[in-house]
Amino acid sequence: MSLNLANLPILLVAFGAAIGLGGLIYSRPRLGMAAWLVVIAFVPIWMGVTIKLYFMPVTLVGIVALLAVLPRLLGDDPAARLGLPDFIVAALFVSCLIPIVTGGSTRATVFVVLTNWLIPFIVGRMFPRLVGVDWIYRVVAVIFALVGIGLLIEFLTNYNPFVTLLARGNPLYTTWGTIQTRGDQSRAEWAFGHSIAAGSSVALAMPLTIAARLPTWLRMLMVLIMGAGVVVTLSRVSMIGAVLGVLMMAVLMRDLAPKIRAAVIVGVCALVAALGPFVSSTLADAGSEAANSASYRGWLVALVPHIAPLGFSPVGVRGTDGTLYFGNFQSIDSELIYLGLLYGWFALVIGLVGLLVTVGTVVARRATPATIALAAQIPTLATVAFITQYTDFFWFAVGLAAYTQASLRARKPQVLPVSNALRPQESLQIISRQPSYRPSGRVN
Repeated sequence: MSLNLANLPILLVAFGAAIGLGGLIYSRPRLGMAAWLVVIAFVPIWMGVTIKLYFMPVTLVGIVALLAVLPRLLGDDPAARLGLPDFIVAALFVSCLIPIVTGGSTRATVFVVLTNWLIPFIVGRMFPRLVGVDWIYRVVAVIFALVGIGLLIEFLTNYNPFVTLLARGNPLYTTWGTIQTRGDQSRAEWAFGHSIAAGSSVALAMPLTIAARLPTWLRMLMVLIMGAGVVVTLSRVSMIGAVLGVLMMAVLMRDLAPKIRAAVIVGVCALVAALGPFVSSTLADAGSEAANSASYRGWLVALVPHIAPLGFSPVGVRGTDGTLYFGNFQSIDSELIYLGLLYGWFALVIGLVGLLVTVGTVVARRATPATIALAAQIPTLATVAFITQYTDFFWFAVGLAAYTQASLRARKPQVLPVSNALRPQESLQIISRQPSYRPSGRVN
């Protein structure tokens, strides 16, 4: 839908609905957080509106939600204080935005940073203050377990309701409204418009599900459903991300209860044993298609020398139909290379530093579940560009990781000199003032 006189009544109704929704979110921020996650999982990107530029549904809900809760975010919270992750993200955003001033960027590339990166990052960084991290983990678990069920049903019935019932006549539907195949199998996509976006989003949710304060049997059932859902996307990199995420939670999450570790490892082994033959046979039936896809990604390395220091690569050309080409490549299937080609070496190096810090935090066993989830997505970033709702969910996870790592630092006990030791009653007063979220507490 675009902005014109014919659509004016619809836009006025939508504006009124946004005000009403904002009022509800102000009084009930959990409603806003849940609505944003539901839109990620169940509303395709082609259902947005064009107001000069195209706004995805998740972007619109994110703007309304953030504006609604902004007055409630003014209070002090130790976890709201900026840390190293925040500075790295800020440096990345600045390096991506500066080229528009120097003439090395376009309005479209800046718009993506502001709407699909910055807004979800702020949602993930700020909403936990109002709704609680544990609550977010539980909601993510429920929503993406439903996505996993949807992926399985789609695969078994060969029917995608979003592509069929929500068909639109816009370019985004033309691009993302076609079901992919691998060999003779249709790949499940659900509402994400692409099998890799669906599989990687579910894989990103799996470590958060393991950390959710739900009954152990329910968590494991949800993880198994999500894992099976990832498998039927037939996306190899999504499967790798899912396995990495759950195994890193089992091995490197310091405060995970032993029974959860054991259940996770047993569950992964059972899922691999049950579905491994199906995956192997499907990839074998696909013949050279899967191998050619992997080879194509390897060829993209030839573009690295053409990355500019700041801004757009000199080998980038936009065709008459608006399609962006770099050299002889029509598709850049690597977010890391694509980041450099669009925004320059400064942005790429800052992004790589952020990933190194993430990996170091995980290896040192100081990572929260959100940070582990991000580390498991590194293979995806190397082989897939940001697409559809996966982009927003990834940056939401970045914001959530920044918040939870800051919370972890804020809860560290301070070592006082003996002469300044607190009396017992003073210690109790300090403990009583601590926020309820304890990210270092054991996940049972």
